[in-house]
Amino acid sequence: MNLRRMFCLLSLLILVSQAFAGGPLSVGGPTFGIDGKPFTWDAAAMPIQYRVDTGPLAKLSGGAVTIDNTAGLARVQNMFAVWQNVPTTSIRFQYAGPILATGSFRGGDVMTIDDFNAVYGDCQAGTQNPIVFDADGSIVAALGLPPDIIGFAAPCKLDSATGHIDSGFALLNGQFQDGVNQGTNYELTSSQFDQAITHELGHFAGLDHSQINVSVLDGQLPCSTDQLAGLPLMFPVAYCQARADAGLPMLSPDDQAWISKLYPNSSFATSYGTISGIVYFSDGKTPVQGVNVIARLVDDPSTPADESLRNAVSVVSGFLFTGNPGQPFTGDNTDGDSNGSRNPQLVGYFEIPVPAGTYTVEVESIRSSFQAGSRLGPLDPPIASPGPPEFWNQSESAFDLPSAFDPIAVAAGQTVANTNFILNGTPARFDQFEDGAVSQLWQSIAPLPRLSKGVRA
Repeated sequence: MNLRRMFCLLSLLILVSQAFAGGPLSVGGPTFGIDGKPFTWDAAAMPIQYRVDTGPLAKLSGGAVTIDNTAGLARVQNMFAVWQNVPTTSIRFQYAGPILATGSFRGGDVMTIDDFNAVYGDCQAGTQNPIVFDADGSIVAALGLPPDIIGFAAPCKLDSATGHIDSGFALLNGQFQDGVNQGTNYELTSSQFDQAITHELGHFAGLDHSQINVSVLDGQLPCSTDQLAGLPLMFPVAYCQARADAGLPMLSPDDQAWISKLYPNSSFATSYGTISGIVYFSDGKTPVQGVNVIARLVDDPSTPADESLRNAVSVVSGFLFTGNPGQPFTGDNTDGDSNGSRNPQLVGYFEIPVPAGTYTVEVESIRSSFQAGSRLGPLDPPIASPGPPEFWNQSESAFDLPSAFDPIAVAAGQTVANTNFILNGTPARFDQFEDGAVSQLWQSIAPLPRLSKGVRA
């Protein structure tokens, strides 16, 4: 399958209503969950027990099996292992056996839409965490979804009282592994397929999308190794060649940082520090939600690799605040969405977990096409370009040079706070009563200049 065709295929998050990035998938609000805290699996109840379909992973439409259950189960176990093998995370997964019979589903192979509905209903009840093999894509078709859906996954049930994920679900479309590549029956290499589903299992764990090195979408294939190394597995779309095919580990530094932040083990505090701050409009007073913030390791001029592209971690400003706070005036939004804090101090707030080191920090807009199933951050669609992309520097103002930066040294266990941005070129603030576009916009995702080797501080 051509990688360009994969652009819009990776994620279909039809199982959750709210996303907060880059980092946690769902955040508690004042009436649901713990206010301002990400929903996570209970660390005291590890490992997370999942159950798997007993049918083949992939088969031809005529019924001939191309990947049997034993091989499919082994691949799923390896995909979960990618996440739990991060050395600074405590998350653990364990195969608990076949999917349990429930309702009209008698156990065994999940083959029909009725089987699917029964099993998913059991997940919604918090009874089990099913992994379904849609061996020939027939369930995806019965759900009315396009044939180019590789798979999907998300939590099924969230516990408002504890702030924990109670259950989760994943579906793998085996049609991408049936050996046929014609018409609407697309084919992926095993590396591409496993990478896509490992991404979906990141959602299963409670991770949202992340945007780093987004300029790959405007470049040529194959992607450069430096950009691919820093491109998150949790990037909203699949575009580049598989990371394994480029000799890279499945997870980027961003993926490792956030699975560790949500599920830290004892070594997290001795390995990671935090950069935090608030993003403001040009008035320097009004916080901005929905701006992507990236911390990049300062490049080492003595190496051929560009460490600033390879080692980066991101988050979206206001990622803990609700994307829909609610207002009574129109009569259709009373109380807003149950997810996300209403604490005004979190509107433009960001925090980024980073391995100990020296970093630059920059802001950029979220790509306008990252909406719906490819969304990231609490706002969908993302806000119109809120100001030109720029680096942080100690003399932040609405008129500073966007390319001027000051490195930030972060020690393990340290929080470098007040890394505040004042965006250039925005209105002083967005009027709180308007719902139209601002008059002066800047080009979305205009890349910041990358300094050449030997120039970066």
